[in-house]
Amino acid sequence: MVDCKDCLHFRELAGDTVWKRRTGCYHPELMEQKQAERIHAAQEIPGDCSKLNRDGRCEKFAAKRSASLVSRLLSSMRS
Repeated sequence: MVDCKDCLHFRELAGDTVWKRRTGCYHPELMEQKQAERIHAAQEIPGDCSKLNRDGRCEKFAAKRSASLVSRLLSSMRS
């Protein structure tokens, strides 16, 4: 069973409205509305995670990359 929040393609953006979802799956094949040009990225509508991952077995799931060893060492030295 996988959780959408652990996926590389999941983004949680502010600004959800009734007519346009901004939080969801940004996998290119699962998006409801995708724009070819990056200047129109604000018009994109991601896929609905509650519908796509209803059974907990998303076939497009990709685990988030962990931070590099150097960045983890630097963050541990800062704290």
